Amino acid sequence: MASESEDYLAYVKYEGASVEEGYLDARKSADALIGIDEVIRYFLYQSDNSFQQISFEIPVRVRKGSWETLIPHTLADWLLTAIGTAATAYAGTALKKIAENDFKDVSTKDIVKKAIKSIKWVIRIAKHVHSLVQKQFIEVDFKQEGGQVLVGIKNTEGEVLYVPQEYLELYKNCPDKLFSKLTRNVNPERKLEIGFNPSEPVDKDDTKEPVDITMADKFIFTKEDEDDEVLFPELVHNQYVELDGHVSRGNEKTNTIGFEYKGHILTCIPTQGNIKMYKTQIFTNCVLKGYVDRMDEHGRAIEKRPRIKFIDLVSVTPPGEQINMFS
Repeated sequence: MASESEDYLAYVKYEGASVEEGYLDARKSADALIGIDEVIRYFLYQSDNSFQQISFEIPVRVRKGSWETLIPHTLADWLLTAIGTAATAYAGTALKKIAENDFKDVSTKDIVKKAIKSIKWVIRIAKHVHSLVQKQFIEVDFKQEGGQVLVGIKNTEGEVLYVPQEYLELYKNCPDKLFSKLTRNVNPERKLEIGFNPSEPVDKDDTKEPVDITMADKFIFTKEDEDDEVLFPELVHNQYVELDGHVSRGNEKTNTIGFEYKGHILTCIPTQGNIKMYKTQIFTNCVLKGYVDRMDEHGRAIEKRPRIKFIDLVSVTPPGEQINMFS
């Protein structure tokens, strides 16, 4: 976790063996910084859509020791200045009222903190239900705690997570690709973590713990149809391949696995049998052996994203490090 002695509000970082020296290549760093900007800006807009009427920057500072961006307390002051400037141009709108109230009683810092808390809760909910597209919940529970309404939502394992009602609504309205640029950099040796400065007081509608997204969670936030260009053109239809990668998920309903290969998740289907045959390989590094499939729904071999019809899946992860999703 980030150092308590540093003066900052919150942080977004990648942590793991691949970033121990604080390095991330230029393109991945650019994706991460754009992703941070998009996610924070989105939740600021949810706090008050008047923010969409003003031009503002989101300052971050990148530092070594994992790849870490620090979000400063001064972000609130930047917003207040931008609001004050814009209120002149938008007299009579909500911005003028915001500027007149100075936000410092509500506080701009509270609004920025709300955005970070929203990010944390949406990630926490998505991980709990294993989805960012599930918008309906049945058999929910309600309870009052600390003056707020908490909604208890169940996942497929029957576990209940209690969520402040306003954050559950934010989750329901969250675009399913919002976190894609951030989670694109997650791999078996690199996780994403988001949290507040440990010295920051914990609000009643939050928890002290940061949230993280690991390789096991990546499929929830990174969509497979993001690329417009042909992916891996060297993988030709019907070609036999042996690919080194990581099994990121298994779906019994579709009888498919997700296979992370060179930063992308490929959908792979066994040529025979059920994926339960490969339950010990889920969440492990593997060599996948099979044939490339680029056939579209009309029988043309033109799919931009290849699938693999595999005949064998050989784990190269030591048995003690395996996670069994079927247990």
